[in-house]
Formats: sequence, structure tokens, C-alpha cells
Amino acid sequence: MTTTLQKTSIYTVLTIALIIVLVPMAVLVSVSLQTPSTVNPLSLPKDPQWSNYSEAFKTGNLLPYFGNSILVLVMTTAAAICVSVLAAYGLHHGKRYKSDAMSTFFLMGLILPAFSGTIPAFLVLRQVNLLNTRIGLSLIQIASGLALPIFLYVNFFKTVPSEIEEAALVDGCGPWRTFVQIIFPLTLPITATCVIVVAINSWNDFFNPLVYLSSPEMRTLPVGLMAFKSQYNTNWPQMFAGAALVALPIIILYLFVQRFIIKSLVGGAVKG
Repeated sequence: MTTTLQKTSIYTVLTIALIIVLVPMAVLVSVSLQTPSTVNPLSLPKDPQWSNYSEAFKTGNLLPYFGNSILVLVMTTAAAICVSVLAAYGLHHGKRYKSDAMSTFFLMGLILPAFSGTIPAFLVLRQVNLLNTRIGLSLIQIASGLALPIFLYVNFFKTVPSEIEEAALVDGCGPWRTFVQIIFPLTLPITATCVIVVAINSWNDFFNPLVYLSSPEMRTLPVGLMAFKSQYNTNWPQMFAGAALVALPIIILYLFVQRFIIKSLVGGAVKG
């Protein structure tokens, strides 16, 4: 009886969560295929206007925004993963009291508001001539996105048996080779989780590009979509089509790495 009740509760929660996720997506796609004169979020399009997507892409000039967002995402994600995994590995092997203090310091990044360091960061970027550049924006996103990956990596390294590294050292592997060839491949499930988290934050970032990028040609997609809305705010189908195009790359990325994320969750459940 208890097992049946637990299963019913789990499926009920999952069904509600699925509805919360899928209904907005269904409304987004439905409106994007309608005409401006017949917009109704609660009805399906009778004559789907697939041309809204091409028109939104062309009219909103989304191609350069896509390029800027992808470039910033790649730089941010690659650098954030490299820095966080190395920092976490160093913290794991450091002296206990110092490592705990530094881990707590990095965890403060999860507590402090993201915009708390905006003015100092703005002044620093201006001093080093990186204001209104993709590299400058990427550095800001890297700095603001390190806390969670470092936290995940540190906790993962605690679950790795020390005998693995000791055996590698006995076989003649140095610390760097041990990390690259033995330890880092073990982190792939956690790395996939960190990649999707950092990538989503970078792709959806609206505040930082708005503050640190002033040139229209440097705009990323969220800021470009805002400009699209302000210019074509009466054409809701095209605006929704643009929003769907913005969401599509992250959905594709998640589909590619979901098996690693599920492996990470299952592995954590088994170890617990």
C-alpha cells in the first residue's frame, strides 16, 4: 500500500512538473505559427505560418546575434570548466583547513547577488580596454559562473578513492598525467552537468551583455531579442518565433549531454 502511494505521489509530481514545462513551450510554438490578426495562445494554428521563423530571423537580424552568443558561450564554457575542475582538484588535495576556507569563499558566489560587483567590474574592463568586447563579457560570465562547478567538482573528488591516484603514481604517472588521463575522464558525468549549467547561464544572460556591450553589432541574442520586441512589438507571432529560435540551441545541447547528466544523478544516488 505504501509503495503504491509513493509511486502515485511521484508520478503526480512528475506529471505536474511536465505540464509546467511543456505548456509554455506549446504556447510558444503555437503563437509563433499564427498570424498577427488571429493570435490566440489557447488555440492551435489552423494554417501554420512556418514563414514566421524565416521572417523573424531575417527581420530581427538574428544571425550576427547568434554568432556573438555562440562565441561567448564557447569561450565561457570552455574556460569555466577548465578553471573550475583544476581549482577543485587543487582544493581537494590542499591542506584541509585551507581547502575548506577557500571552498567556503567560492560558495559565496552562490549567495551574493550577480550584479553586486557590476560597478567594479565595469571599471576594470574599461581600464584594460575590454569593455564592449566579447572577451570582456566572457570574463564576466566566467567569474560569475565558477561557484557551482567548483562546488560540484570538489564534492565529486571526495568520492574518488585515493587508491586510484596512488596506483597511478606507483606506475610512474606524474600528478599532471594522473589528472589528465585518469581522474578527469572520471568526471565526465559531472562535467556534462557543469557544461549545461554554464551554457544555459551564458546563453540566457541578459543583464551582463546589456551593461558591458554598447555596440549593436556586439549584441547577444537576449538583448537582440529585446530590440526586436521594441521594434516589432505588434507582430507577436514573429517575436515568438524569434524566442523559439533562441531556445532551440540550448535544447539541442541538453539532448546531447542528457545521458551524462542522468548517469551523474544515478551514480550519486548509488554512492549515497
